[in-house]
Amino acid sequence: MKIAQTLAATLIVGAAAWASPVLAQAPAGAVMLVPGVYTTPEISAKCQAFAAKRVVGGSNTDSSRQAVALACAQKLWKQELAKQNKKKNPA
Repeated sequence: MKIAQTLAATLIVGAAAWASPVLAQAPAGAVMLVPGVYTTPEISAKCQAFAAKRVVGGSNTDSSRQAVALACAQKLWKQELAKQNKKKNPA
């Protein structure tokens, strides 16, 4: 019984620690695509266009486009966060 209580408490603390930085990073107007990956309308438009050019034909076109667009959004989101951090903390 004590093991279950300890495990539950550990999971709750871990989830809270994981969620707090993610929630702090999401600006107004951002949408979460998958846990930890956010996007804005501008990023979505760029990534959808990129994925449409990158993935042409094949048997899994839709899932391939989704994967490429998701990777693109993740990359651009990280770049956007880096820009915001640079503005907040100029060196």
